[in-house]
Amino acid sequence: LYSNTITRAPREYILKIQNMSAKKTEAFICDTENKGFLMEFIESNITKRLIPRGLSWFGCMGGLSLVAFMIQLGTGIFLMFSFIPSAAEAVSSIQRVSHSVPYGWLIHRIHAVGPHVMIGMVISHMLRILFKGIYRHPRELHWVSGACLLILTFIMYYTGYLLSAGNHSNHSVLSMTSVYALHIAGIPLTMGLFMGMHFFMVRRTGIYEPL
Repeated sequence: LYSNTITRAPREYILKIQNMSAKKTEAFICDTENKGFLMEFIESNITKRLIPRGLSWFGCMGGLSLVAFMIQLGTGIFLMFSFIPSAAEAVSSIQRVSHSVPYGWLIHRIHAVGPHVMIGMVISHMLRILFKGIYRHPRELHWVSGACLLILTFIMYYTGYLLSAGNHSNHSVLSMTSVYALHIAGIPLTMGLFMGMHFFMVRRTGIYEPL
């Protein structure tokens, strides 16, 4: 009985080791496959993606508008931690960010100037599309979604102005909290949806020739 127990114990131990090794091998294979898929996706869609010849910086205004939007998003999240959406305290909270928070003045200035730059980029992008006739079939929805993004950009700029205006008379009609919620959540989420649709269609049809 004692010898059978000794013989059985190493066998069970070996089986456990084999099972553990099989699981580790399977996990390693899955991890390698996931990394390979991710690298292939990045290379085929970003790093090794070909662009049309002769595409100038003026033709990149759509992508630069996305960069401007991301900068606005990042600086806006930073300002959210200090801004008080109140008609009585909005201006004082902005002044506190500019004078008391490290580099707050710089981030606030970028967030204040950013919408002007973004609007200029979006308008120049749409003018290029218009004069080159790129809005024609099969890119009609590109133009519609881009026009919606321009309108949303104007609305985001206007709501940001209302928030920075503080105790101006506009707030006797508009609720500061509603404007704040629209500015930080409603408009950015809607713009994100339209951007996703816009870039998906551009990915399918190309800018003015297949990418």
